[in-house]
Amino acid sequence: MRVLNDIFTPAELASLRTDGPIPLYHQLYGLLKQRILSGVLARDAPLPTEAELSAGFRISRITAKRGMDLLASDGLIVRRRGRRSSVAYHPKGTEPDAPLVGMLARLAEMSRETKVKVLNIDLRLPPPNVAAELGTDAHEQVHHVVRVRFDQQGIPFAYYESWTRGIEHGFTAEAIEQRQRFDIMAENGHRISHIEQLLNAASASPLVAELLELHAGDPVLTLVRQSFDEDGLLIDLLNCQYHPDRFHYRMNLSAEEYLA
Repeated sequence: MRVLNDIFTPAELASLRTDGPIPLYHQLYGLLKQRILSGVLARDAPLPTEAELSAGFRISRITAKRGMDLLASDGLIVRRRGRRSSVAYHPKGTEPDAPLVGMLARLAEMSRETKVKVLNIDLRLPPPNVAAELGTDAHEQVHHVVRVRFDQQGIPFAYYESWTRGIEHGFTAEAIEQRQRFDIMAENGHRISHIEQLLNAASASPLVAELLELHAGDPVLTLVRQSFDEDGLLIDLLNCQYHPDRFHYRMNLSAEEYLA
């Protein structure tokens, strides 16, 4: 069960619904697909077995198999008899650069004009591929935070899951709801100097759909943000999912940047 618990939170493991219009196998497919497209499950990462999926989500082996078969038919995973399936997907596309100063200013503005509620925060061992990206060893725990962001009218528009290393103090639910996380990181000796982002699209899992007032399987805009400190260390890995009708992502590039 370790592989399964590395990938999903307890709330996600309990999120499959038998009383909705979407079959269980397709809900499972959506959850795994989101993890793959967002980069949480990187290329060649091992996947849970059908037996582990069946036990963890309390579904039948046939349901688990149908969900995995869908991923394989999409070319997202490789199925191997007698061995764990693994991720085959690798993101493609251009990655334009944007000034960090302007990005941080926009994030600060969003923080001031919206509210965030922490759903879960704990210190835990990250999934193997997240640990590899963060550069942590096998025994180093990091802060795992799940939260939802609301606009000024209290309407939810974003679901966040983050993994943050090197934090010794000040990383509490109350602080995260009231302050920018980058300020807390700086107070712990990690001033963010470089950010990389990857935009993509995915289907909303039952849990995310419920929190963002969508239907399971509806499209969501996904963003994976990697934040590096002045020493080049990856400090924070953030996976965002946005309600497509309530959030828009705009980039302003100069002519020189566009033509470069």
